[in-house]
Amino acid sequence: MMPNRHARAALLGDYLPGVAICGALLAGLIWLPSDNRLPMEILLVFAMAQGWNLLSGYAGLLSFGHQVFIGIGAYSLFMSMNAFGLPLPLALGVAGLVTMATAAVMALFLHRMRDAYFSIGIWVMADCVRLLIGQWDWVGSSRGVMLESSKLDLTHFADMVFWLAIGLAVVVQFGVFILLRSRFGLGLMATRDNDVAAASVGIGASRSKVTALILSALICGLGGAVYYLSILYADPSGAFDLSWQIKILFIVIIGGVGTLEGPILGTALYFVLQQAFQDNGEMFLLLQGLTAIVVMVFAPQGIWGVIAQRTGLQIFPTRRRPPGPSLAARRPKPTTEDKAQAARAPAKG
Repeated sequence: MMPNRHARAALLGDYLPGVAICGALLAGLIWLPSDNRLPMEILLVFAMAQGWNLLSGYAGLLSFGHQVFIGIGAYSLFMSMNAFGLPLPLALGVAGLVTMATAAVMALFLHRMRDAYFSIGIWVMADCVRLLIGQWDWVGSSRGVMLESSKLDLTHFADMVFWLAIGLAVVVQFGVFILLRSRFGLGLMATRDNDVAAASVGIGASRSKVTALILSALICGLGGAVYYLSILYADPSGAFDLSWQIKILFIVIIGGVGTLEGPILGTALYFVLQQAFQDNGEMFLLLQGLTAIVVMVFAPQGIWGVIAQRTGLQIFPTRRRPPGPSLAARRPKPTTEDKAQAARAPAKG
């Protein structure tokens, strides 16, 4: 019973700080009016950034083409409801499945690519998909597609979208946390650090990375679906725009690549800058670029990486602690006789 008790205590200690902090952040967002687009956008962009971080931070595959999954998710949702009359919950499921299928097909061409070849390859494929959607009349071609409002209950539409965003952000954060603490997650991080060493102990590096790509695509696809659901319109120039990738890349690099806490800080900093300079777009872009340069030069591990390095703080620890008390606690305490023998030992010499 003792190991189980210690295991539960260790597990609670790993989860409790993250739950408390996420709860406090969500409470602050919920306090804002739900018809305000800002809290919804914060939640969705954070979820997409965390999805990108799963692939690039924990699988070691730097992607410059995740905007394709955002666009595919949005278009899949719209066409599922417009053309096939599916209700919103089923349409969201279809959007997720189509996005995962798209990632699986892309993986057939990308799974042997590494480093810059993968980054450029997925970027080129994303742009090809954008051009294809722009020429496809069934999905509106370059004009885009409008979601038919008759398919929706507009009475509490803003509240519904807001709660969908909250649900997605929470599920993504804790879902990725649990995934990374599983055997799959530990194997994924092992392949990121050393493919050859991971393969030598039976970890399938290629399979792990393809799975990470598909899960990352699913997260971004659902984020894109909910985002464009809120505006009832999507077009190729917006849904497949490279600015989505730039935004996500900035957030994760500033916060800390390969950390679950980093995208939280990065998202907060991004939207603080955006709101502070919302009337001056050129200044916002300038400060965004300068901030990225400063962080990459002086803190390449990101803001959270510096905090964790100096304080040892981990809100979402991905490394599992062994259950049971520490080695010092397991060591038997010396008895009175042991102390007496230790005291006489020098005299015998």
